[in-house]
Amino acid sequence: MGCVSVPLHVVNVKSDLATGNFQLGVCKKLPIDNVSFILGNDLAGGNVFPRPVVISEPTECASSHLAEKFPLVFPACAVTRSQSRKFQDTVDLSDSFMAEQPESVECKLSVPLEMVSEHDPLLAAELPSMVGKEHLAAVQKSDPTLAKCISLAVDHCNLVTARVGYFWDDGVLMRKWEPRSSEQKDWLTIYQVVLPASYRSQVLKLAHENVLAGHLGVNKTFQRITKYFYWPGVKSAVSNFCRSCDVCQRAGKPNQTVPKAPLNPIPVMGEPFEKLLIDCVGPLPRSKHGHQYILTMMCTATRYPEAVPLRSLKAPVVLKEIVKFCTTFGLPRLIQTDQGTNFTSKVFGQMLKELGIAHQLSSAYHPESQGAIERFHQTMKSMIRTYCVETGRDWMDGLPLLMFAVRESVQESLGFSPHELVFAHIVRGPLKLLKEQLTSKSSPAVPILDYVATFRERLQKACEVAKVHLAIAQSRMKSHFDKKTVQRSFQPGDSVLVLLPVPGSIFDAKFSGPYVIEQKLSDTDYVVNTPDRRRKKRVCHINLLKRYVARNSFGTSLPSPTLKPSVTVAPVCSPDVEELVAEPYSPGVRLNNSAILSSLDSYLSYLPEDQRKDVKMLLWKHPALFADVPGRTSILFHDINVGNSLPIKQHPYRVNPAKRAIMKSEVDYLLTNGLAVSSQSPWSSPCLLVPKSDNTFRFCTDYRKVNSVTKPDSFPLPRMEDCVDRVGASKFVSKLDLLKGYWQVPLTARACEISAFVTPDDFLQYNCMAFGMRNAPATFQRLMQKVLLGLPSCEAYLDDIVVYSDEWEDHICSLEKLFTRLSDARLTLNLAKCEFAKGVVTYLGKKVGQGYVKPIEAKVSAIIEFPTPSTKRQLRRFLGMAGYYRGFL
Repeated sequence: MGCVSVPLHVVNVKSDLATGNFQLGVCKKLPIDNVSFILGNDLAGGNVFPRPVVISEPTECASSHLAEKFPLVFPACAVTRSQSRKFQDTVDLSDSFMAEQPESVECKLSVPLEMVSEHDPLLAAELPSMVGKEHLAAVQKSDPTLAKCISLAVDHCNLVTARVGYFWDDGVLMRKWEPRSSEQKDWLTIYQVVLPASYRSQVLKLAHENVLAGHLGVNKTFQRITKYFYWPGVKSAVSNFCRSCDVCQRAGKPNQTVPKAPLNPIPVMGEPFEKLLIDCVGPLPRSKHGHQYILTMMCTATRYPEAVPLRSLKAPVVLKEIVKFCTTFGLPRLIQTDQGTNFTSKVFGQMLKELGIAHQLSSAYHPESQGAIERFHQTMKSMIRTYCVETGRDWMDGLPLLMFAVRESVQESLGFSPHELVFAHIVRGPLKLLKEQLTSKSSPAVPILDYVATFRERLQKACEVAKVHLAIAQSRMKSHFDKKTVQRSFQPGDSVLVLLPVPGSIFDAKFSGPYVIEQKLSDTDYVVNTPDRRRKKRVCHINLLKRYVARNSFGTSLPSPTLKPSVTVAPVCSPDVEELVAEPYSPGVRLNNSAILSSLDSYLSYLPEDQRKDVKMLLWKHPALFADVPGRTSILFHDINVGNSLPIKQHPYRVNPAKRAIMKSEVDYLLTNGLAVSSQSPWSSPCLLVPKSDNTFRFCTDYRKVNSVTKPDSFPLPRMEDCVDRVGASKFVSKLDLLKGYWQVPLTARACEISAFVTPDDFLQYNCMAFGMRNAPATFQRLMQKVLLGLPSCEAYLDDIVVYSDEWEDHICSLEKLFTRLSDARLTLNLAKCEFAKGVVTYLGKKVGQGYVKPIEAKVSAIIEFPTPSTKRQLRRFLGMAGYYRGFL
């Protein structure tokens, strides 16, 4: 029913139902005859009761004349199609299966497809525009990317025995392909349409983004397309298309989780209460005094905790309790908090500035940055819950008692209780009181001067021991945590997706973006611009970031037709950044992998532009393979079997100050990257530095005495001559070198203890296989053969891997397969010593490639210029040096 606008007046009403002054609407005439006043139930209240009337037949209210007279009050109502059909006299069966149709007439939808697509997305699947066969044939012949395929086309009858080949079928270029090597099985043969470039984008969208495609992964999309179509570089095109799909990147895949960054332990501060961690807990059940929050503070050096109940978390209330805490323990130099509004307010910042306290914010949605206090929260909540269950009292009453228990207990990482590190003595608690009662002894009186002197000494020794315990604990935790981490990095200007809470639901999160990184604060923290959210900028931990691959990051057109490898992950660096690098890459300069990846154009300057693009794309697809620290394989472990031999202990070798500094830096590298830890093993072997061909040193441990009691492993190494001969006839040769390959093999628990080594400054033990161990070559060769099993055109002699091919497409495809195997094995390559797609490389002491094998001229000159041997040792050196090149005599 409609409505009519009328003026309102206050009217004095007297009736049986209601009496008084009421605000009523007044009009000249009501639309119903003989009715002059309408009183609603809001005024009549419960005084109106309906009177049921029983009649034999329902009567119809003829209000059509009223609707004509008052159209605004009685508007016309719309009748739906279903209601219209319900009141029809006849039923239309033309759209049902009961309708008779001639056999020659095709059945059609009674509703146009456009109308159906608005309601059913399944039927709205976008289908490619239908183009005739003649148009396809014409485009095929004019497409330059199909020139090589057209040149290889033969008659179909000539492909009876061929597994792969091109042929013409009524003017259309087709491809025969047998995906499985099986004889006399025609049902395994697939005949594919060779698509020109203008058709490929539409096919890729239909095979991946269509509703009937389901946004499947690279392999399934590739298999779906190659059942019907083919073009040069189809695998690379499918990979790039799937990896740059916006929906897939936001939704993610179960097997494509964002890898965690290596752990950065909390720095050990020098003085107690120099740095405080502050956080809030709540809301908790409201106490009888109205408290439902807890403000927690902790010293990072002594792990001394404080918990203060609060009614509110506003900045003035929090500041009041912090100042009260500082009046007891002094003003800290640094306070670290999360990004709560009470900690980021102007009042909080102004107060800290006046007190001379620096303020550090932790990463958003990354509680690990305040791991010590977050772990304390877990313990405190558990204790509060237990206290309330046991006593039935208010949690606020038991909080001081529980804090005493926490401060009195030994902190696992420090080896001392917070009370001992702060007060330098054991605080008198229930257990100490019971001991005094049982023994009837109390602490003797000590003069104040003696007490102060011993107090300082005890406190200093306790802090020193606590630092050592904490360093060992942190090293152990980092070594355990970093087993499944990946070193990643971003640069300002990179596009990323950020894992942020869904607006309106703080417990749900999804990847949002893409956003742009504005600033890099550290190896793990970045400032990200988020213009579409309430906070326009925010500090994010790298574990919340995922590189965003735009569809145009691979170029405006589809990849080169010579590309075949598949994409696995997003590129490590943006192609736009490469133009900023002006310094050419010099092979004599040892750079980190990340530095080389940022200047790939200089690194691959010897390749033509199209081939350089193929290799760059291949490197960008496997960032985990080119980390700056050695990986850790999970395929096998190296063991040291010494039988029943007694431990062997040796002292460190004397070295000059220069080599001692190098040795110290190598040991720091081992500790930083979790390759070695402090040891208490009865075994001990000395260390030395062995010069390498690039004028650097290899850090080795002298395990000769340990090796003498180690049982040998007889796994064979391949013959060098066989490896070199197979490589020499190839046109394209790539040589790969693993980054400290031995260190990428983990040790068993028994081997870790036996591997203990000593330097002039440290006593450690390895977590990985070290250079100089007996059976290390056999273990590493066994690893490489497991990784490379079944890969054609690929050889490995220890950590020197070589890939060789005669065709560029085959070479790139072989490198892609190899990179995938190495990534699955969690191995890392050393880009500074890798050479890609060269005609001639130096492999195993010889120059190979382009159909020949030659000796290295420098080594030939060294043999010629070698002085006449005068001793047995010099004669052995000469025979060994010349004997390696005896095949060229």
